[in-house]
Amino acid sequence: MKCAYYCCLVIGQLFYHFVYSQYYFSSNNRVEPELLWEAGLSAGVMNCLTDIGGNNGAGKKFIKDLNWNQTQAGGSIFVNADWHYLFGIRAGATLGRVAGSDAVLKNSSGVARSRYLRNLQFRTSIVELSFAAELFPLVLFNKGNVSVLSPYLLAGIGGFHYTPRAWLNNKWTDLRSLHTEGEGFIEYPDRHVYGQWAWSVPTGIGIRYDAAGLVNLRFEIAYRFTGTDYLDDVSKEYIDASLFNHYLPPAQAMEANQLADRSAELNAGVKNNVNDIRGNPANKDAWFSAMFSASIVLGRVRHK
Repeated sequence: MKCAYYCCLVIGQLFYHFVYSQYYFSSNNRVEPELLWEAGLSAGVMNCLTDIGGNNGAGKKFIKDLNWNQTQAGGSIFVNADWHYLFGIRAGATLGRVAGSDAVLKNSSGVARSRYLRNLQFRTSIVELSFAAELFPLVLFNKGNVSVLSPYLLAGIGGFHYTPRAWLNNKWTDLRSLHTEGEGFIEYPDRHVYGQWAWSVPTGIGIRYDAAGLVNLRFEIAYRFTGTDYLDDVSKEYIDASLFNHYLPPAQAMEANQLADRSAELNAGVKNNVNDIRGNPANKDAWFSAMFSASIVLGRVRHK
């Protein structure tokens, strides 16, 4: 009976390692399970595409309208579960800041000149929580063989917290509470007060380098489609500025008047009319990140 017991135990262990584990492809000293866990930190940069800033001419899509000089720092933490180096699921938190300013168009002409004269600016901190799927397509076309250098595609869903602010009187002033476009005012029923959270859809590409048995390195670019057009507090037309005195306390009404229409700061006496274009509600705002990361592989064990 004991002999049969030990035989079954040995056979079970062999079955387990052949079915649920494989030798680590770069080293015969380690084996790994079907599901490999990874935890890491990232650092890099963030930027955005909103109604503020841009380049010469009419507004363009994606990086053609990007102001690289507005790039800000960012970082993230994440946990991955990878299945056979083919497919992965990630949970992560990204922190950083994005900003924009019409001042970058100072030397522009034509349509862009009017955006410079609008003279708006903003910055906001961002905290994003997201879940994403990773696909390593080369494994599909390489008959399951894995390389130490693995490109991948990324897509997911998330939510991020944002609080747009503008520089006024030597301080960063919260814009949401000033209702600069009449959000929540009875006179503008189509303009609802925007929340502190918005959904995001991260999509991107990356490459993972298997640097050592327990360490992975990555470089990744992820673009976020979002559910808000108020990342920069700019979306629609100018409103009747007299309404600020009706809805806001005197101190806030004064700030709202100054921040809703800042053209007079460049040209004294210039004021935009009610319903003049302030932003473009046809396109939602977007932001992206480009980050390097290092992670610890949790699933591999040393082969005995």
